[in-house]
Amino acid sequence: MSDQKLFGLIDCNSFYVSCERLFNPRLRGKAVVVLSNNDGCVVARSREAKLIPVTMGVPFFQIKHHVDAGRVIALSSNYTLYGDLSHRVMTTLASFGQAQEIYSIDECFLDMTGDPDPAATMAKARAQVLHDVGIPTSVGIGPTKTLAKLASDLAKEQTCGVFLCPPSGPALAAVLAGVALREVWGIGPRISEALDGMGVKTALDLARLNLHTMRARYGVTGARVIEELRGVSCLALEEVPPPKKSITVSRSFGEQVTALDDLRAAVAMFIERAGEKVRAQGLSASSMTVFLEGNRFDPHSPRCDGALHVTFPVATNLTGELLAAADVLVRRLWKPDGRWKKAGVLLLGLVDEHAQQQSFLDPIDRPKVRALMTALDTINHKHGRSLIRSGTTALSQHWRPLADRCSPRYSTRWDELLIVP
Repeated sequence: MSDQKLFGLIDCNSFYVSCERLFNPRLRGKAVVVLSNNDGCVVARSREAKLIPVTMGVPFFQIKHHVDAGRVIALSSNYTLYGDLSHRVMTTLASFGQAQEIYSIDECFLDMTGDPDPAATMAKARAQVLHDVGIPTSVGIGPTKTLAKLASDLAKEQTCGVFLCPPSGPALAAVLAGVALREVWGIGPRISEALDGMGVKTALDLARLNLHTMRARYGVTGARVIEELRGVSCLALEEVPPPKKSITVSRSFGEQVTALDDLRAAVAMFIERAGEKVRAQGLSASSMTVFLEGNRFDPHSPRCDGALHVTFPVATNLTGELLAAADVLVRRLWKPDGRWKKAGVLLLGLVDEHAQQQSFLDPIDRPKVRALMTALDTINHKHGRSLIRSGTTALSQHWRPLADRCSPRYSTRWDELLIVP
């Protein structure tokens, strides 16, 4: 049994579309796209939509003629549904391999080191996810995370849905020669363009590039990509995600907002969500930024972009304290002639909520209010987000993003369960 590191990368196929098809079989075999917040642009495409072709990130208005003609079905994003199904997929996969790293909502790495037949194990994992959750996946296996990621893309073209990277040598070189440089994990557009000018056009070209040249130009990170393509594992599995340094919650509005109460309600909703996130991670924010943005695509819209920052005497994750501070900033940012298209809040300087500097002059009984926040989060998690919320959020609903094409939250809301006639 070999001790060489071995990684599996499981990627859910067209994940958002697959989630929609799971509860609406009539979407199968159709060209389907899922739109971003506010129905702005395409963030997921079915294979049929890619063949039209519909490109990733294209604004919705540019493909609306396909939708109107019935060639494409467009859906608003339903992140509640996608998040729940992602959790089910990752829970199912956790029983395979020695360790798991959840890389994104639709991808995870598994440590397959020492597995005598990793392809068979991953085929079983793929079948288990399809049976238990109903989501199709592709699996790549390789001695490094970069090669496993590359293999998962190649697996989409395999009937079995699994691709095992060959060992270093001519066979691996042949695989890398068929992969465009821009498809290599860790190589962004700017680096890809610069390397292309040096004659580096494929993953094989990059693997053969002088290591010192890459390190001199792009540092240790660039050199690690080459090492990983050569089969030398440089990236360990992250079983516990590193603590976040900041948390942002922002949305584009469904229509341009001018009224102060609209802005106050929107920012209050973002604060409540940010507070839930930071408490769920056991963190507190040392400071906060509130920002407002006008419509950059409207030449007649007044310039009303702005941001204000506040530092807290004691790092906090208490919704009431965050709301009070944010409301002051929104009032200062508002202008009578302003027209806004987006707003957001940014929590910064995140620290462990149990290991932070206290103040003798603190007027808040923090243990007591934290207990209240815990009770509130528990109720909202059990009975539906925003069941209990601040009064400020009820001032207006005009800012709400467009979601005219959103499917029900089948798996998390009793009142939206699928009804079979």
